[in-house]
Amino acid sequence: MPSIRFRNSKYQVLVRMNGISISKTFTKKSDAQKWAKCAEVAIESGRYKRELTLTVKEALATYKDKRISHDKRSHPHVNNAIKGLGSIRVDLLNSHHLVRYRNMRLDTHSLQTVKHELSMVLRALKWMRDEEGYEQIKIPTVKMPKLPRGRDRRLSTDELNGLLIALKSTPQVQFIIELAIETGMRRSEIINLDWSHVNLNSKTLLIPKTKTNIPRTIPLTSKALLILSMLPRSITGQVFNIKADSVSHAFRRACKRIGIDDLRFHDLRHEAISRFFEMGLNVMEVASISGHKDLKMLQRYTHLRAEDLAKKLG
Repeated sequence: MPSIRFRNSKYQVLVRMNGISISKTFTKKSDAQKWAKCAEVAIESGRYKRELTLTVKEALATYKDKRISHDKRSHPHVNNAIKGLGSIRVDLLNSHHLVRYRNMRLDTHSLQTVKHELSMVLRALKWMRDEEGYEQIKIPTVKMPKLPRGRDRRLSTDELNGLLIALKSTPQVQFIIELAIETGMRRSEIINLDWSHVNLNSKTLLIPKTKTNIPRTIPLTSKALLILSMLPRSITGQVFNIKADSVSHAFRRACKRIGIDDLRFHDLRHEAISRFFEMGLNVMEVASISGHKDLKMLQRYTHLRAEDLAKKLG
């Protein structure tokens, strides 16, 4: 709806549509009304283009507020991009800016972090163009950092037995390690586990809060059921009463004591997923347990033992 107001003996018309604002002044109200209708038609037909003064900072802030306000893990990526690129107008942003930002960030941050930040910028620009009507935005291209090949560290039976023995004074961590291998759950998912999430009758476990923000329910192996049945029930309802950092510290100390090299707690998830495949589960079945949305990423986590495959080949 156009805005027409009488001021200083003249009619001032303002038409706002599709993010575009145009105005004009007339001495007759009838002329103002006629022009307003013509202006609306002109905007609809694409004859007027929005005057673009939007900066990358404003675009990312809008994207953050409207699209990812619920995803707190993405906020650091947005904030870092704002610091590095925020003052540039979106219609002037080009590949050179992104390449310079990429190279600068790679000096101090991981390949994955820089890739996340660049992807966030490109998604925000595309969203502002397609959803917010900033049709002048052109999406620049940039070569993303190439991620290294996924780790192929597998856990041997001797290493697992040695870890469990080394952690006998911290039984909670013992149970957490075994549960990680049986379920493929992330450390945070195990730490946040509540007894209300566990259904021993249906042999399933609900993970309401995940890295991908999509809850999932996973099946429990007989060993996982045994582990859970051995745990005491806390009045708080939590399955484990320990902090995530404490688990990692205990894990690293145990590895050091018994001479296990290059093993991280997250490798237990790798081990679990590889074992699922070795049990004969297909890609979609494993993805439903692990929560991977990107099957390419799932391949990076999957490293089958050649000797086990040889047994299947006969």
